[in-house]
Parts: sequence; structure tokens; C-alpha cells
Amino acid sequence: MQKRLFIILILFVFAFPVLAQEQTETPEPLPECPIFEDQSTEVRVSYYMGEGLAYLSSEQLSAAEFSFTCIIRVIQPDYMPAYMSRAIIYTRYRDYERAIEDYTQALELSPDLLPAFNNRGILYTALQEYEEAAADFDKVLELDPDYMAGYNNRSILYAVQGDWDNALSTLQTALERSGIEDVYDQLTDPERPSDAPEIEYNIVNARAYALIGIVYSARALENYQKYLFLARGSADQRIQSAAGALESRFTFETRLDDGTWLLTADFSPVGEQEDDQP
Repeated sequence: MQKRLFIILILFVFAFPVLAQEQTETPEPLPECPIFEDQSTEVRVSYYMGEGLAYLSSEQLSAAEFSFTCIIRVIQPDYMPAYMSRAIIYTRYRDYERAIEDYTQALELSPDLLPAFNNRGILYTALQEYEEAAADFDKVLELDPDYMAGYNNRSILYAVQGDWDNALSTLQTALERSGIEDVYDQLTDPERPSDAPEIEYNIVNARAYALIGIVYSARALENYQKYLFLARGSADQRIQSAAGALESRFTFETRLDDGTWLLTADFSPVGEQEDDQP
């Protein structure tokens, strides 16, 4: 009994400092944000957002991060655009975990914010957290069934996972919903008058064509690789040479490694579409 009591006391003595240390950890100090300190919240938010966006446009990322953090931690913690903007900074740093946290916080403040779901899906893809990415891209298309970048991104995620059929089906849906096929038919109509009015269209809608080509190339490469595996030691050098050429061309020209370089992000702080990659 005494031995058991002694062991308990030893555990308590050694555990207590650890518990005490955890309880006394001080939080990160608040940033000093003195500009317009005597003005209204609206004035201060406007100033620091403008300052942060100016720094961001000139690639002064650290200064931009500080400006957005001033809003988030000091001035107005529920101001959604500040989280969206700071997530851009973390994405540029490739600090995807912190960027995801900011997009998640933005979604808590604005649950139907399409750009936050879209961009977070891209970051989940980069981290190979494919289930989470799929859920975000699916939510994007639920919120806006005509958001073409959403179809493109969803198809890329399918392709990254080797699901060629769903990738192609999703891209075909994008072509049909966007109307870009009709635009192409009109522009390539041999009877189209030379003075016909210019047709306006969004280039994002046309990306589905390129992605379809990439998916077919990836599937073709997969089939060639199956042949090469089965034909080891074979004298059929012509096929092996052609397969090697395809693999080299695909790898260096239309690579589809993790897919993130092909994904379309919306990096506008308030949700106006602007294409970019992580």
C-alpha cells in the first residue's frame, strides 16, 4: 500500500509542472494597429483593407498579412473579407493549413461563400486530402451549377485519382452548360461572313476542351505503361519507343502529377472571380 501511494505521489509531482506550464502559456500578443485608433470600426477596417490589398498587389506579403491580421485580431474579428484576403497570403507562402483555417473561418461567417469552398478544395487537393476536396468542389456546384471553374476543378480531382470516366463526364457537362460548343461551331462555320460580329465568351469555359485532351493523354499513357510492364524483354522495340516518347512528352508538356497547377482559384477577397493557381 505504501509503495502504491509513493508511485501515485511521484506521478503527481512530475505531472503537475507540465499541467501548470500548459495552463500558464500566454497567447500570442495582439498586433499594434494604431492608425485611426480614435475613429469608427468602419473607417479602420476600410483603411487596413486598402493598405493590405495595396501591399498584396505589390507582393509585400508580410506587410499585407499584418494589415489583414489587424482587422481579424484587433478591429473586427467577424469581417469575412479579411480572412479571405489573408488566406491568399498563406497560399502564396504555401502554408496551406493556415490558409484552410482562414477559408473555414470565412465560411463560418458566410456559409454560402462559393470562392471559399472552391479555394479550400484546391488546397485540400494539394494536401492530398481528396475526400475533403471533393466535398468542397461538390458544394461549389451545388451553390452554382453554372460555375465552370467548379466543373474543371472537379474533373481534375477525378483525374488525379485516376477516375478518367467521371473526369470526362464532368468536363462534357461543363461544355454543354457553358454553351462554348455553340460558340466554337459558329466561329468555325465555313459560311460565317467575314464581317460577322465578334462573339464574346469566357476563356474559362474553353478550358474544358484542353482538360479533356489532358485526361485522354493521361489515360493513354496509363495504357502504354500497362503494355510496357507486360512486354518486358520483348523485341517489339517500335511500340516501346513510341510509348517512351509519349511518356516523355506527357511528363514535360501536359503533366498531371498532383493536378494543383491546373486548378482554377478565385483570389478576390470579396468573391469577384479572378483566376489564379495556388
